[in-house]
Amino acid sequence: MKEVTHVHLGRQSYTISVDAHQSLKKYLNDIQKQVVDPEVINEVELRMSELLTERGVTNQKVILPEDVAYLMQQLGSPDDFSDNQAVSGAATPEDKGTKRLFRDVDNGMIAGVSAGLASYSGLDVVLIRLIFVLLTIFGGGIGLVLYILFWLVVPPAATASERLQMQGKSVTLEALKDTVNNADVAGAARRVNTRVLAGINSVFRAGIKLIGIGFILAGIGLLVGIAVTKMYMLLHNGQLFQENLFPVGAREDWLLALGMILAAIVALFLILTGIATYKRKWPVRGWITGVLAGILLLGSVVSFALLADATPRIRDRYEASLHTSAVKDIQPFSKVVTSGDIDIAYVSAPSYAVNLHYSDNPDISKIKIYVQNNTLYVDSRSLDAVKHCTMLCLFPRYNMTVQVYAPNIMDFKTPPTTEIFYPDVPTPPSKP
Repeated sequence: MKEVTHVHLGRQSYTISVDAHQSLKKYLNDIQKQVVDPEVINEVELRMSELLTERGVTNQKVILPEDVAYLMQQLGSPDDFSDNQAVSGAATPEDKGTKRLFRDVDNGMIAGVSAGLASYSGLDVVLIRLIFVLLTIFGGGIGLVLYILFWLVVPPAATASERLQMQGKSVTLEALKDTVNNADVAGAARRVNTRVLAGINSVFRAGIKLIGIGFILAGIGLLVGIAVTKMYMLLHNGQLFQENLFPVGAREDWLLALGMILAAIVALFLILTGIATYKRKWPVRGWITGVLAGILLLGSVVSFALLADATPRIRDRYEASLHTSAVKDIQPFSKVVTSGDIDIAYVSAPSYAVNLHYSDNPDISKIKIYVQNNTLYVDSRSLDAVKHCTMLCLFPRYNMTVQVYAPNIMDFKTPPTTEIFYPDVPTPPSKP
């Protein structure tokens, strides 16, 4: 059984065995003898905390002497901080380590995305920035979207250790010392950028916040629309459309309910994206996001299956609501005059005739069709073209069309207010 105590490294609390604590304390004291800058000691402790996390040592575990030995092996000898000599074989700032992607906020113009990508890829930062600009201008704004995504996802290089990892250098005592000693150069560059580009940065950040607010409002609006639709259905015994086309039956009820749930998840993602864009931090834990994304994916697959099953039945019910009156032969005519809001369809045929094509059950007796003085008159002013719906109408009009058959169809002139179209209808037989 070993006696333990507590220690703080880089603002992180750890439990450590007494013998390991003595070794660690001596190591840090030896470093302090070589350097008086407290920032260097702080960077060393931050790096120790990172190394312990990589090693799997959390605040719920105990730091043992072998863990301290691992830290000393990774960071190097305290003598590396001596201004007079360096230990033979000690790591230098130029030694290569594992390169990681960070945002280089010290050398960045806005958020350090381009500078970080340039450091990670080895490309010139001007080229990276030019790519973002070109994608924004000629790529439909995709460059701006990618920049925002990198801004949200990629962390900034906030410590000397992270700046070394961003450059692919080994994080040793000598490297940390060199980075801290040269920090004023990066700080000066950052201060110059702040003075020169303060206005641009402010406008950009304000634009980002407005985009975030727009996402939030869009998500809230979608949630309100879902709630209003559900309340409407509750007030009308679960029915949505006057024509009773949809939903009909349990499967279509499930399809509508699942569609509302998926729409609510999409609305939630819009709100979360807006908050993340506004605050530059994703507001919920990763596992919650994963669960919501999984539900959205699975629900979409089920919805497409239900929709494929329901579509033929919905189409059949819609086609059943369409009607065509019997073809009525009329006297020859050479002119057509229409009155009222109704569509006229001209169809080439060997004889003169008319019929009506419509949906639902309008009072077709109010449409007067007759031939007088070699002129065909179509008067629909008495017909109410709009249905009197007690519920939401999927098709608020009767879609009434008068189909006119004549052999000299190209001779007719249609009033400018009348829509001309040629439906695929059977040609009436010629008179014997």
